[in-house]
Amino acid sequence: MKKALGILGLALLSSTLAQPLRPQSIIVNPVPPPDLQVRVWVDKDPSKTGNPVYQFGEPIQISVQVTQPAYVYLFSVRATGEISGILPNAFEQQNLLQAGEVRTFPGPGARYTFTVEGPAGQDRVLAVASRRPLDVSEIIDIQTGRARIQGERNLAQALSIVVTPLPSQDWVTDEAYFIAGQLVPPPPSTGTLSVSSTPSGAQVLLNGRVVGTTPLSLELLPGTYTLELRRSGYEPLRTTITIQAGQVTRLNLALVATPPPTGVLSVDSTPRGAQVLVNGRQVGSTPLNLTLNPGSYTLELRRSGYSPFRTTVVIQPGRTTRLNIALVSLAPPPPPVQPVQPVQPVQPVVPVRPPSGSFTYTCQGGTLVVNYISSNQVRIFYDGAFHTLPLVQAGPPLVYSNNTYTWELGQLGRLLVRGQVVLSGCRI
Repeated sequence: MKKALGILGLALLSSTLAQPLRPQSIIVNPVPPPDLQVRVWVDKDPSKTGNPVYQFGEPIQISVQVTQPAYVYLFSVRATGEISGILPNAFEQQNLLQAGEVRTFPGPGARYTFTVEGPAGQDRVLAVASRRPLDVSEIIDIQTGRARIQGERNLAQALSIVVTPLPSQDWVTDEAYFIAGQLVPPPPSTGTLSVSSTPSGAQVLLNGRVVGTTPLSLELLPGTYTLELRRSGYEPLRTTITIQAGQVTRLNLALVATPPPTGVLSVDSTPRGAQVLVNGRQVGSTPLNLTLNPGSYTLELRRSGYSPFRTTVVIQPGRTTRLNIALVSLAPPPPPVQPVQPVQPVQPVVPVRPPSGSFTYTCQGGTLVVNYISSNQVRIFYDGAFHTLPLVQAGPPLVYSNNTYTWELGQLGRLLVRGQVVLSGCRI
């Protein structure tokens, strides 16, 4: 004998994240007995953890167990509403099970089989256990297994009539679920993220968690994610992405190189308010703090009434270079020269001691600012910088020298650089 068990039409979810969907139980004892329980399962799912799949034509076995001696009745309920009997049947009419006994249908050596047939869908097996025999003749023809009624609702009504005379502590039900046939696959439950970067090899974080390095392809559940790329020597890149089921989200992101660390130039002057020029470009007035990339710069200070100041500064990463410049005041213009009486030629006057203060000399070849700091030291401004010269000869003439620059002050002054005269005929 060949018994065909149908299947309830419910798409099987391929993802392990999906939980099987089950219809409402056909009939349930509202006050189930605490000592009497029945358990029914199919051979592919003895632990009853999911919806096992059977292909068309594949044999199936149904097992049942009770905790107390009871009469067991098994029904097949297809997705189409078709009802058929499993136990008792024409070959096995003895349906009394002892406590703890497990019975499988068809059992070893049985003269019949149960085979899964179409249409595709999810099906179930209903088990009813009773301490007393039940009259199900109005529901099932035991000899053929065919039901006299069709539809879950009609089965529920018919069983309710059958168990109505029984006390609630004398009967209980259970169901087993399975899926048959080649079902239409469900729509995709994930989307694909494909991310690459220029340059590649960037660390990829999703919602703050490291998931790999670019180029990278991931299967993700639909939703919104925070994507971040990190690579040494480049600025972190963060964006928000939305993943849609069944779609590929492609990203090719260009990373921006991290700028080199900067340094600070802090420049002040006495007096303040001098224009500050860096590499010939005016950037403000003293006092001033500038953030600059590491490197060498030409710094110039300008203020009306003072000699321009120029120097070279080197900025180092992560460090502050501080300059406090004392500007040199320009001497007032010399008074008009009185005409010399030809009958009284002016005799050259050799100074017996150095003058005091700051003087600007007009020379052949340019001008020279000389600041007489003391009787033993002068300060000259030449080649864009100040130079301090100690007294080496008390005169006449007075000679100040630091071996590189030599200032000779007699009737007329002259400036020598490394022994070569560069300014001569200097006079105030």
